[in-house]
Amino acid sequence: MTTLTLTTGRPTPVGPVKHCPRCATVLDGGPVLFHCQSCKRAVYAADLHNEIPTTLGRAA
Repeated sequence: MTTLTLTTGRPTPVGPVKHCPRCATVLDGGPVLFHCQSCKRAVYAADLHNEIPTTLGRAA
């Protein structure tokens, strides 16, 4: 049995997907400089909202 896999020519993101702060479109590129295909804008990773969820109430 053979499985068929379709590719779009773009690499799949490894980590969480980043969104453009202006138009909320998924960004290409990274990890330092991202590109928005919709508004043709370059966005640096430092300008993106990154939250790391923490677990409260547990002792180390």
